[in-house]
Amino acid sequence: MPHRRLRMVAVSHLAVLSLCQGVALAQPAPPQGRPGQQAQPRPGQQAPAAVPTTTPPTAAAAPAPMPQRIEVNDPALAPVPPPARTLASWNDARAMIEQRSVEFAIAVQEVARAEGVARRALAAALPSLDARGDVNHELAGGGAETLPPGIARPPGEPTGAFQDVEDAPTTLRASLTLRQPVLAPRAWYGIGTARRSVDVAKLSLEDRRRITVGAVADAVVSIVTAERVSEINRVGLRSALERLELTRRRERLGTGTKLDVVRAEQDVALARATLVSGDEALRKAREALGAVLGERGEVGVPQGFSLNAIAAEVQSQCAEARADQRADVRAARAELEIAERNLTDAKLAFAPYVDLSSTLSAQTSLGDESTRRARSWGWSIGAVLTVPIWDGGARYGDLQINRAAVEQQRVRLGAVERTAGLETTQAVRGVAVAEQSRAVAEQSRDLARETARLTQVAFEAGTATSFDLVESGRRQREAELDLAVREFEVVKAKITALLASASCR
Repeated sequence: MPHRRLRMVAVSHLAVLSLCQGVALAQPAPPQGRPGQQAQPRPGQQAPAAVPTTTPPTAAAAPAPMPQRIEVNDPALAPVPPPARTLASWNDARAMIEQRSVEFAIAVQEVARAEGVARRALAAALPSLDARGDVNHELAGGGAETLPPGIARPPGEPTGAFQDVEDAPTTLRASLTLRQPVLAPRAWYGIGTARRSVDVAKLSLEDRRRITVGAVADAVVSIVTAERVSEINRVGLRSALERLELTRRRERLGTGTKLDVVRAEQDVALARATLVSGDEALRKAREALGAVLGERGEVGVPQGFSLNAIAAEVQSQCAEARADQRADVRAARAELEIAERNLTDAKLAFAPYVDLSSTLSAQTSLGDESTRRARSWGWSIGAVLTVPIWDGGARYGDLQINRAAVEQQRVRLGAVERTAGLETTQAVRGVAVAEQSRAVAEQSRDLARETARLTQVAFEAGTATSFDLVESGRRQREAELDLAVREFEVVKAKITALLASASCR
């Protein structure tokens, strides 16, 4: 029995020595030299005092060999291929927003369209000048035919005869007409309404710029977060593969079981699945940035892209304001004013209007002397008063439509104001929540890392099971991922708080 215990202790010590050689936790080896020779002091360093030893120089023990790290190779450990295009800086992203962003380009054209509508409304109150010209040529004309005396008309011949085509006259007419609205209350009122529509379009463009800048900043932060998560996932997969190799070695030495190997393989499979989903999230984040910037395919950011620089650039472009002064709130107020003006415009459809018209005309005829007419010209001026009386009830229908539009816009304005206030409050509170979550995640990461280290030591000493080892490693990976996400959420929360009530002109 004593010999059997000694044999089991020896086998256990050999197993622990093999496991210790497979991990990178060893201390650096002492400097080598000849037996009995002391290490030479560095320049500027005093030589240590001689310490008496009871071991003879010839019996000095040889230094222990350096433990070797386990080498693992797996195709999944290769990083995700870089995207086709990479943003050089935030200024590059801003230039792409103004040039390629679909939503931003649509908002810009909406301003141009509103300006065109305003110009058309102004034209209804300005004078108009029209020129008109026409040419008339008589192809044939009927008339009474005079017969010479003593000549009778043949039987059956019609009494009328057609003139020759060559003798038909050609008449030229030209006119120039000037019209000026003298009394046009509806047209004059429509000019102010159209100008307010231009203001609404510009406010919508400002709000679209704020939303687009926020979307780009959010996409950039998501890419940086996904890249960090992908890196952590690869570190976790490598650690899982190293634990699997350690477990297999322990099984070959006879100190482990097949169940330990299966548990380690399950841990590797879980780490591999997390890696695959993380890489796909990175690709989707790059594609989302490309979609916001109007690019096809993936758009990435460089490794040294500073998130703090993003916050500084966004703050330089967008000024902080109150929630009730945000662009979309001001646009909603302007749209309510336009709806009320449209109601007034429908009422002005009942008002009479007066147009002043002046026409200058000239006429001449071409032909022989018998058909030529004297040249003539004329100049006339007149005023037309129009009083709308009945149009089948269309104006009453316009009144009803515009009253309903006013009430709808009042409801929309209230909803926009509440949404802006709520978003601003939540965004400001979100910064404090994100910082608190990051502190909690950092503490959990430290605890998980220490738990994994102690479990590794206990497993090597034989006091912990493979289940404890795998579970501690899994929790450490989750804690690392959670901390990485929380760190980037702080930056995202600060940008969101800035843009929640900002004015980006």
